[in-house]
Amino acid sequence: MILRFRPIATSIQQQCGRTATQQLYGTINLAMGTRRRVKRNAYSTSKGSGDKDVKSKEKPAPSNTEEKTPAKTSSGSNKRSLTFAIGGVLTLLGVAGYTFLRHPGNKGIDDVGIATTLQQPATQTPLESVAAKHQDARQKLDALKRRERKEEARRLGMLTEKEVDAILTAKENSWGLKGSQGIKLQVDTCQVSSNEPIEDYMVWKTLGTESSVDQQSAARYMFGVFDGHAGHVCAEQIAGRIGPMLDTSLEIIKQMPVAGSEEKTIIANSNGSRKLQSTIKQLRREAGLDWDHTSLALTATFINMDYELVDGALAQYRKLQDASKIDELLGPAVAGSCGLVAVVDTESNEVVVANTGDSRALLGVRLKNGTWKAVRLSEDQTGRNKNELARMQREHPGEEHAVISRGRVLGALMPTRAFGDSRYKWPLEAQQDLFPIMHSRGHKYATTPPNYITPPYVTAKPVIVRHQLNENDKFIVIASDGLYDQLSDAEVIDTVAQWYEANRKAVDSGGTSTLITPDKNAATHLIRTALSTDHQGRRNDTVIRTLLAIPPPHSRRFRDDISVTIVTLDRDNNKE
Repeated sequence: MILRFRPIATSIQQQCGRTATQQLYGTINLAMGTRRRVKRNAYSTSKGSGDKDVKSKEKPAPSNTEEKTPAKTSSGSNKRSLTFAIGGVLTLLGVAGYTFLRHPGNKGIDDVGIATTLQQPATQTPLESVAAKHQDARQKLDALKRRERKEEARRLGMLTEKEVDAILTAKENSWGLKGSQGIKLQVDTCQVSSNEPIEDYMVWKTLGTESSVDQQSAARYMFGVFDGHAGHVCAEQIAGRIGPMLDTSLEIIKQMPVAGSEEKTIIANSNGSRKLQSTIKQLRREAGLDWDHTSLALTATFINMDYELVDGALAQYRKLQDASKIDELLGPAVAGSCGLVAVVDTESNEVVVANTGDSRALLGVRLKNGTWKAVRLSEDQTGRNKNELARMQREHPGEEHAVISRGRVLGALMPTRAFGDSRYKWPLEAQQDLFPIMHSRGHKYATTPPNYITPPYVTAKPVIVRHQLNENDKFIVIASDGLYDQLSDAEVIDTVAQWYEANRKAVDSGGTSTLITPDKNAATHLIRTALSTDHQGRRNDTVIRTLLAIPPPHSRRFRDDISVTIVTLDRDNNKE
């Protein structure tokens, strides 16, 4: 029997330490030495009998009994020593976590190979296994030069199917909501991160209802996604505050006088409410009184939220002059976030979408012939949007060639509308005063961009899209741009439509789903498909197993955070 040890000596030393490795070699040497002594004794015995052909299979005739007896005794003892030695080797290797396998090339038992994959503890969950693999991979990639990391990341290996499933389902949720006119909403959400921590935040809220009992039964619901950049703190702040602020905006508008009636103060019980009311009044003066309440409330909320994060925080810091508060107050202003909010109104049977940045909302429409159509409920606000390019050049005359450079604001920021991003909004004086301090505290984006002449260059004022819903409108997809980096609009709708129809058939027949994936959550199914699609648009499960094996922050070179909310519209009279 031949044991192959040397190819794994280094791995054993890494797992068990130098002492255990030395013990292993000592045991091996003992075993090999025992075998050599057995051979020497046998050779000496046969040589003493006068037989020179030591390779002969015939037993040599001993010259006398006294030579034969010691040789037999020594042989038995040495065999036992060899057995113990091999047992010790096996024990040490077992401690190291290695598994002995029968060599596939032989039918006998004379050749034993050693598996080079460490066996995971039985109690380790798939997510714990992923974390351990990511830690090892991160250390390996961190040690390389930047230009070498991308190629090495492709060779890291793949996660198992269970590990992929664990990542996809870790942040999935599903729930049902009741609306007006017999409309029910099924909500599926899912997130898969690339940044650590994730920079995307998702929110939902029942509008106009404060009682927790009624949170899942109302006429209007809001669903939002906030895709942070330069850190997560800006998106985090918006996600925690925008719902109540939108409720306040709707209440202020509801109490506002109609044209020609007497003005009055409304809910002005705080500085925030007074500022919000002032913003609403200004918008009404600019756009007239023909704004619908939801569109006006969304626009005012977005503008006021950005004011609080950027200019309001700056004013508060200057008033306090407390250096210990600089991160808390100004950190969200230096970071940034895109934001998209969709309000589904089941009473008026419409959806209103406010978008700032490059997140996107799509409507899945099932046509009469059974095919599906993707309808955009938002437009991406980036330098590649001709309308945005014209707007910015119009607002900054004389800077036409610099305001959008290489498709980015001042050559750096992709979205032309965003929350936060004070480096594109604050006066130059404020930046010169505060950015050196903040940069020294780890805010690496606290720098002034080139050609900074007439700020602000970026606004949080959203673009509004209203759509009247009908029976052909089956679901709404709300997602950060990480999804659309992987799939086109048509691919997104086709993927969800496949899930939708398979589940409808399963429900109608009382049977099981015919999906090609195990996902009961529509958003999870969509993200799985997005990360499993190769550059030719073909579904390949090895793609997602490879992509998810790359740890953050290195994964950011291959994919972005992906956050998806899917709202399925179910009408009581809807017959498929």
